[in-house]
Amino acid sequence: MQQRSSRFALVIGVCVAAGGFALELLPSARPGLNSVQLLVILVGLSIALLPLALRRFRRPKTWRSLRNMLARALIVTLLTLLALELALVGIGYETYFPQDVPAEFLRPAPWWTCEDPACHYVQAEMKKACEAGSMTGRYCIVNKQGFHDSQDFVYSPALDSHTRILALGDSFTFGEDADIGKSYVETLEAGGPRRVVWNTGIFGVGTNQALAAFEMFAPVLKPQLTIYGFYVNDFFDNLVPVDGYFLGIDEKGDVVTLQKYHLDPWGNVTKLETQSLLYYRWRGVEAPTNEFERLLGSTRLGSVFISAIDQLGKQLGIAQMTHFRRQVELTRGYLQALRDASAAQGSELLILLIPKKTDLRQPGTEYRQAVALFEELGISYIMPIEILDAETDYAPDWHWNNRGHQKVGALLSDCVDKFISQGKLNDCSHVVFP
Repeated sequence: MQQRSSRFALVIGVCVAAGGFALELLPSARPGLNSVQLLVILVGLSIALLPLALRRFRRPKTWRSLRNMLARALIVTLLTLLALELALVGIGYETYFPQDVPAEFLRPAPWWTCEDPACHYVQAEMKKACEAGSMTGRYCIVNKQGFHDSQDFVYSPALDSHTRILALGDSFTFGEDADIGKSYVETLEAGGPRRVVWNTGIFGVGTNQALAAFEMFAPVLKPQLTIYGFYVNDFFDNLVPVDGYFLGIDEKGDVVTLQKYHLDPWGNVTKLETQSLLYYRWRGVEAPTNEFERLLGSTRLGSVFISAIDQLGKQLGIAQMTHFRRQVELTRGYLQALRDASAAQGSELLILLIPKKTDLRQPGTEYRQAVALFEELGISYIMPIEILDAETDYAPDWHWNNRGHQKVGALLSDCVDKFISQGKLNDCSHVVFP
């Protein structure tokens, strides 16, 4: 009897563990084992190995007693779990995953696209949005190529006598939180005669977008100098393709921005293809990786368990460590490609290293890693960290205000003056040449 029970436990345990692996094969599953699957596999292995731990119970009578005890314990456990579930329902505890998931809850914003070469606005649609009052300020200054610039990206022989500069970057380069005419790019362009600065800055993008924009426009515009505004969150932005965000309009007419790629703790990237999956993120949770996880997170007790696993993962920082290693690897590749592409075009590359407000007090891990990459790859970079003040140069969010933008713009303008007179940036203050 004992031998038969042991074989039965082994078969059941192996089947449960195999079921954990099989969840990976469900149509809705994403690559990589998640915490729920690992739990199922662990439970299965525990059941399979339980008879080995109980070999000392050799006498049939003792084995029958143990089996009866385990059966009673199982019944008590199930009744307790049911009572806890009902109690959580009674106090209104919300499930981890929303109960009703709409197939579509946002209208895609018509003025945003990520077609080749990179993400940009659609000028005609942005004009309509501005006329309707749903978009204002800088967003209403968009050229034919879909970027925030008062001039189109067009080259003519008349520009041969100008200093031609191509600006790459994210919302800092775009000019977020600066009045029109006060951003660092606009300050740079206005800082001297016969300069033209083409601005390809777009919010929420990384080095992959900068590389794509350079490869598209540099062969046409022939910039003598390329300035890439590298903000330290570009490491994270480089984890996903350039079309990292879904822009939609909700029923109130408000613009909703959602990252449309999922990153599991092992660094696997999966695109959330449908709005039903994006809806989970809009509700503040990641979409379930398979049907079993969705069912578990639809119960109250299962929701408590998944929330506890989330908190444990955050405390251990496993995902953060894995992701950052991947971020550095990808960023290194994009920077190297940008360096080589600019050299092939005969354009001097200068990286503007943009610090977070907290970096002014003590440079953080991302800031120090960025410096290490620039040094490793032999890319010239400028650090305005010494001229910035956390209290007076930053807006309430993380961007610079007018004062911060103009400080950096003036610093770059001084560098450009030296570049024009000498053909190189060697005498520019705050520039580091690895």
